[in-house]
Amino acid sequence: MVTTSKHMSLNIVLIQAREALMSHFRPMLNEIGITDQQWRIIRLLAENGTMDFQDLAAQACILRPSLTGILTRLEKMDYVVRLKPSNDQRRVYLKLTKTGESLYESFCPRVDDRYDLLQDRFSQAKLQQLGQLLQEFTKIADEHTEAEIKE
Repeated sequence: MVTTSKHMSLNIVLIQAREALMSHFRPMLNEIGITDQQWRIIRLLAENGTMDFQDLAAQACILRPSLTGILTRLEKMDYVVRLKPSNDQRRVYLKLTKTGESLYESFCPRVDDRYDLLQDRFSQAKLQQLGQLLQEFTKIADEHTEAEIKE
C-alpha cells in the first residue's frame, strides 16, 4: 500500500514550474542552436563581463565538470573565450567574444518579449512575489547547508 504525504512535493512542483517556463524559451533557443544552459552562461557573461570559472558555475547552477564541457562547445562556436592570468595559472576566467556579444544583443529582445508576454498573463505583481518567495526559500536552503557544513 502506498501512503500519501500530507505535504505537497515541492521538488515536483518546482520542476514542473521550471519546465513550464522553459517551454516558452526552448523552441527559441533551438532556433539559434543553443541549449538553455549555454544561454544561461552567455547571459551571465553579457551581464557581468569577465567571470571566474567558479563564480560562473555557481551563478549558472551548473556543476563544474558539466560546465567544462559546455564551455568547450561554446568556445568551438566562437561565443566564449577562456582567459588564464599569467600570475595564477590555476584560475580560469571567461568572457564573451564579439560573436557571443552579438548573439546576446540580437537574441535578448526576443527573450524579453517572451517575459513581457508571461508578465501580461500572470501579472507583474505575481511574478515579483514569486521571485521574492523563491529567493527567500533559496536563502533558507543556503543557510541550512552552511549550518550542516559547520557541524
